[in-house]
Amino acid sequence: MLLYFGLLTVGFIACVVLGSLAWYASKRPAGWENAETPGWVKKLGVAQIQTTGAE
Repeated sequence: MLLYFGLLTVGFIACVVLGSLAWYASKRPAGWENAETPGWVKKLGVAQIQTTGAE
């Protein structure tokens, strides 16, 4: 039972840390709110998403 709660706690902490990093990284830096996306970033349109099967 101790192992179960230990794994549950470690998993919860990992989810919080990784979720926080993803949330923080999704924000644009100050002053870059209206900046264009760099050319090397792949742009996905609705048609491309539908053909790949990703939702």
